[in-house]
Amino acid sequence: MSVRSIVCVLVTLAGLLVLGPVRSRAIAPSDPDSQSLSASAPTTDGDFAARIRDAAARYPGDESARLAVGDAFLRFESSPLDAQIKSADPTRYRDLEVRWLALAGAMKSGAPVAEVRAQAATLANILDDLTRPTLGASPSSLFVDALLIIVREGFEALLILTALAAYLVKVGQPEKRVLIYGGGGAAVLASLALAVGAQRVLPIGGPAREALEGITMLIAVVVLFAASYWLISKAEARRWQAFVRTRLEGALGTGQARSVVLLAFLVVFREGFETVLFYEALAGRAVGVALGFSAVASGLALGIGCLTVIGVALFRYGVRIPIRPFFAVTGVMLYVLAFKFAGAGVRELQEAGLVSVTPVGLGELRWLRDWLAVYPFAEPLLAQAVLVAALVAGVGYTLVARNAAAAGAEAARP
Repeated sequence: MSVRSIVCVLVTLAGLLVLGPVRSRAIAPSDPDSQSLSASAPTTDGDFAARIRDAAARYPGDESARLAVGDAFLRFESSPLDAQIKSADPTRYRDLEVRWLALAGAMKSGAPVAEVRAQAATLANILDDLTRPTLGASPSSLFVDALLIIVREGFEALLILTALAAYLVKVGQPEKRVLIYGGGGAAVLASLALAVGAQRVLPIGGPAREALEGITMLIAVVVLFAASYWLISKAEARRWQAFVRTRLEGALGTGQARSVVLLAFLVVFREGFETVLFYEALAGRAVGVALGFSAVASGLALGIGCLTVIGVALFRYGVRIPIRPFFAVTGVMLYVLAFKFAGAGVRELQEAGLVSVTPVGLGELRWLRDWLAVYPFAEPLLAQAVLVAALVAGVGYTLVARNAAAAGAEAARP
């Protein structure tokens, strides 16, 4: 992946992200007060914190209390407040979601009244804090938010794409990097089309958006796990040499080529649609702010530049790593992402109401939640446990096969 190639991919992505804010400028409210989070709270849906407190007060005598908590969550997911909080403070947003789902699960399981009301009070206080009137956005805050969004959302995808590009160079087929550009470019176009369709044709928000994100993540889990196992299994020198001989005899197989394209598409598409929504929310905050849109564009441009530098450095360093540690490290990295996507994907389906919520007592392990998507719910933990079991089984099979091959080679010696 040359500097020019990385720049082309990132510039295309920039076009996608800029189109989102430009389009939202036309539909953003003209009231300057809309710059704050509180102004985006849905007046038609009422006060979310008040709904939570009311539902907790009616628990457990009123069966509709639990349904009211779930209904408030779905309304929140479909509101402008959801995207604004998620783009401005992802850590706090995840905490809010986890607490909301935990409250709904506790009410469904018939948890003690004191426990439910304590959870509800904490959640309502967080909502009060997030919707409290604040000062309007400043150009500096818009610039920083625009910079952090693209770097935060683009880094993970860039990490995988540069690893794939380095892999193609190492197997002697750098010309096949066009597969990565094709998959990533298709994902950018698909994200743009979906974002436009979500606004103008068929609204995609709330549960539908969460379901789409969850399904995309779970498909990516399969591809990431398969790629990680393949890379780890090829880290042994003898297997690598045999693989190189077969690859140098011809192009990548059709199945492998499709996997490269699919993986590039999924990792970019997973971030693309959501990132467009983030910049639309940011553009809404920029309305009425002097130099507001210039600040957003400048932050986005600097973020693109940072990703370009990071991508070039990752690629140039990656192709210089000896093959065995390169395959091992890349394989582990892809597996960790698969593990993370498994937990996050199931949680997205829980938010969409497609998977039940069963709270488990894990305590406040925020670093596990933020870095590995480990949530205090049985369903995403089960999906991640399956992935761990698959890894153990795969490593065990590889070791047994390797030992059997070594024993056969030793027995064949005269």
